[in-house]
Amino acid sequence: MGLPSPPLISTLNGTAAAAARGVNFGGQYGDRGMFCMGAVGQQLRLAAETLQLLQLEAGTPQDASAAAAGAVFVLSFGTDAYARLLARGPAEADAAAPKHGRRGLGRLLADRIARAVSELYEADVRRVAVMGVAPLGCAPRVMWEGTRALDGGRGCVEEANELIQGYNARLAARLDDLRPQLPGAAVVFCHVYKGMMEILSNPGRYGLEETREACCGLGPFKATVGCLSKEMACAAPERHLWWDLYSPTEAVDALVANWSWGSWSASSPPPPGPSSDSGSGVMMMMSICSPLSLQQLAYGAPPAGSNVSKDNGKDS
Repeated sequence: MGLPSPPLISTLNGTAAAAARGVNFGGQYGDRGMFCMGAVGQQLRLAAETLQLLQLEAGTPQDASAAAAGAVFVLSFGTDAYARLLARGPAEADAAAPKHGRRGLGRLLADRIARAVSELYEADVRRVAVMGVAPLGCAPRVMWEGTRALDGGRGCVEEANELIQGYNARLAARLDDLRPQLPGAAVVFCHVYKGMMEILSNPGRYGLEETREACCGLGPFKATVGCLSKEMACAAPERHLWWDLYSPTEAVDALVANWSWGSWSASSPPPPGPSSDSGSGVMMMMSICSPLSLQQLAYGAPPAGSNVSKDNGKDS
């Protein structure tokens, strides 16, 4: 969006002015500099407190409501949950989650994210983007676990990807059901899985040479020990799809960000926003967000026709 990376909420000085250019509610740095992710409810509480701060410092309640409605909230949940789940075998995972099992996790997560969107709406938020989960069945750690289980097989772990596709589909459906209940709001779903699979299927098109092995780590697929220091990293991360056990490299993140921002290609210069430097300079035209791109969400007014009006029950 042409903005600096939003700072962690824990690093701000507690004023509305400090939060005006963006806030990352995702977590904080704990012992030894390790990043600790907060739970959904905890992050929502921090967001609510920030919006209350805006209300206190705003001139009028109308000003506070306008500030909340003008902000873009990006929700990205599920990757860590599935990473933890897939790090175990099927029996261990089911034993750890006896109430819902591995397949039931998708339903719980999707319902929780939909509830989070509703809670933000009640706080006057009107622009929300929800990011899906990437194909972690192709991530180095899951590939390593699958290689051990499948006697040397080197393909993506399809069962893992099927679980994630099920979650993404359920989440998109929950958001479809939710939109008519949120008049005046724009809720976008970005299909990260789709973008990542395009890159996995055509790595050379995007300047990538290694799609299985992580850039930073130790052992087979650099996946038995995660990235503990920068000294462990490979010399050319821009040629790798995966940075560590589960996370894409910045080059891949830039591609997915551009496809989220808006569809464009090398013959059509990218719009203002995330960097287009993906290593090769070649982009396939693609849009992975619906019903709007993130550019439309950020710079356009929430479309009146995106929701069903409570007044007449028809598309306005």
